Amino acid sequence: MEDRGEIPRISRKNIFLIIVGIALTIPLLIAFDFRSAIERIASIGVIPVVLAFASIHAGVLFYNLGWYFLLRRKVKFKDVFLIGWVSLFVNLLIPAASTTGEVARVYLVTKRSDVSTPEALSSVVAHRIIMIVPFIVSLTLGFSYLIMFKLEGDSAVLLLPVVLLAVMFYVMYKVSMREDYMEKIIKIFEGLLKKKFDKINRMVKEYSNSFRYLMSDRDLLSITMLCAFLNWLFDMLPIFIYFKALGHNLNPLLGILIYSVSIIMILIPVGIPGNIGLREWVMTSLLVLVGLSSGEALALTLTSSTITVFLNELIFGLAAYLTSVGSLTPTDRKKF
Repeated sequence: MEDRGEIPRISRKNIFLIIVGIALTIPLLIAFDFRSAIERIASIGVIPVVLAFASIHAGVLFYNLGWYFLLRRKVKFKDVFLIGWVSLFVNLLIPAASTTGEVARVYLVTKRSDVSTPEALSSVVAHRIIMIVPFIVSLTLGFSYLIMFKLEGDSAVLLLPVVLLAVMFYVMYKVSMREDYMEKIIKIFEGLLKKKFDKINRMVKEYSNSFRYLMSDRDLLSITMLCAFLNWLFDMLPIFIYFKALGHNLNPLLGILIYSVSIIMILIPVGIPGNIGLREWVMTSLLVLVGLSSGEALALTLTSSTITVFLNELIFGLAAYLTSVGSLTPTDRKKF
């Protein structure tokens, strides 16, 4: 927890990995009837695509609105919104379990306001914990869909992320609520390195106090949780829009399952930005498994995952990223 730091930099390596991800989609296009998929995409029309894009942007709006409230409105919402897009962009190109984008959020919000680093970090951690609640709910519902179809053997693949995510965020919550836990960890490092970390101890105390304050404000938690579920709803809505455009009435539990799998593929850090290529393979295979033709499955994957999510976040995230770089001082820009 330093007052000054650097956010993860986007390098040529990340651009190269995007190309690798795109290359992985080429055999997918061959295996899943690309010609039929193009015909299906053409049949979707412009309006469903526009609605899906609008839904994703509404989801991002509520995602950042939740963080705005956790920052106790000490930062202008337009700055919070811009930083939120930068975070999505950094997470997209530098996948590391979404931690890179959170580092960017803390760094930029302290540069654009009087919010201290510990206070900014506590808002980010609280935000991630609250925002994960609807996702865990959706994973659980998706798991119930697999049980309904008696796919118990395969369902364990989905159950494991639910348990791991729940445990991970519970540990984050407990550690953040108890500064003595963090102080014990610091003392271990002090003993090993024979060095005192007085400044870090002060920042840990400020972080824990700020986090406990956020968790104790029921009104604040209620409105942030509402933003979390609205973010979840609008993020998931494009799947239903595209199914309807192709003439299918999608079972809600199936929609939740597809959404859950696509999010899991984003969260798993395999090194490829946005897990492009791998995510398409998994999602298309799942859609075929639940009864769609290969052409329809590929069409839905390309429209809902590749175009509506990946390219959308890439384009708008890049715009936010360039805007943020332009607004920094020359010294800070070198750290970006």
